[in-house]
Amino acid sequence: MRKRDHLNFVFMNGGTGTFSEKKKWKTGYSLFLEAKENKTRMPIIFSAADENNELIYFAFLESIYIEEKKTNVFETTYSLSDLTEMKVAKSLSSLVLRSSSKPLSDNYIRPYAICHTPDFLVNREIGGLPPIKKSRKSGSEAFHKSGNEQGFSLLDFWKWSVSDVVSNSQRGILAEFIVARALNLTGTIRSEWDAYDLLLPNGIKIEVKSSAYIQTWYQKDFSKISFGIPETKKLDEMTNKQVPASRRQADIYVFCLLNHKIQETIDPLNTDQWDFFILSTSVLNAKVGRQKKISLNSLKRLDPIHAKYEDLSHQIEELAGTIQT
Repeated sequence: MRKRDHLNFVFMNGGTGTFSEKKKWKTGYSLFLEAKENKTRMPIIFSAADENNELIYFAFLESIYIEEKKTNVFETTYSLSDLTEMKVAKSLSSLVLRSSSKPLSDNYIRPYAICHTPDFLVNREIGGLPPIKKSRKSGSEAFHKSGNEQGFSLLDFWKWSVSDVVSNSQRGILAEFIVARALNLTGTIRSEWDAYDLLLPNGIKIEVKSSAYIQTWYQKDFSKISFGIPETKKLDEMTNKQVPASRRQADIYVFCLLNHKIQETIDPLNTDQWDFFILSTSVLNAKVGRQKKISLNSLKRLDPIHAKYEDLSHQIEELAGTIQT
């Protein structure tokens, strides 16, 4: 059982990932070694821990590592590949327990169970049009026609389309990248449709917001600093369905202020020009309710953690450690 958000994240970033379980997978490890000896692959099937108990994904185990954290306290870390969404979610009772040869209960709530490989997985019953898996580009990819390169590349497109990093739209994405870089989360690919911006390995979700005094257009005066904090309805990229209830989707907000007021020297690539204010969503919910925007002064009254870039990851991770997922 894993949270759907965690599974979606792995799926959209190539289908390869690593999870940990605070249990000793003694039998699972033995079966994994047996599968390797027989030159076969051992499947793992997932249900959504935060939703109805249904089977929604399967993958193949690539490694299992068991560590004794302290006396008789174990942690199993496992890596997987080829995470694939099922065409239709299956009930837990469609699985048969290996120990008893009886169907798994639909009310089963333990973190995992060892089952026989089901027929629907053997038959690879997958269909529909799932989201396209993203692949990381280098910029050297050429535009082409009938197999012939056209003399311009993806990098040329990037230069043309996203060079104005002072503009509102690109500055927001740049701020997200800066925070992701600080947290060492840029090895994957940004997803435009996620309900939050970044996901820490421990499952903490982060929303990144940006604002600046200077804009690219004509200004009579500096812009007043405010950040959008509306509640939203989560769109599930895997099903293209919107969750009806509105709420703030992330656990932590990082407010990024491009704190520079000299037009000639403004440079969003200079991390010295940024200030970061970090606040848990629980504080926002308690103090401002369903408010859609917050000014800088109002934000400061909530006593956020103020950080510069060099201390950003430490401050975020320290706050994340206090939040239960």
